[in-house]
Amino acid sequence: MLDPRFMSALGHPARLQALVLFERQPASARELSEVVALSPTATSYHVRKLMEAGLIVQVDTRHRRAFEERVWRTTATGWSQLEALLADVAQRSAGST
Repeated sequence: MLDPRFMSALGHPARLQALVLFERQPASARELSEVVALSPTATSYHVRKLMEAGLIVQVDTRHRRAFEERVWRTTATGWSQLEALLADVAQRSAGST
């Protein structure tokens, strides 16, 4: 059975998008916010949930103006394939109704 924290971490579309981005290249929450069109505060919340579930790790710190920006990457690969699989299932499901 899958860990409930793992499943909960995938409970928002922005989190899967984050995993796909962080798998392709390490990035910050600010960079993610540009991709998912959420506020930096909301994006940081989703990043924290992924980190707490063990799905991402901090790999670097960048100094940006007066603050430090954490850079994240995934702890596993395959998120792009999962996203494509889920999109295919959703498309087929919509076509069968």
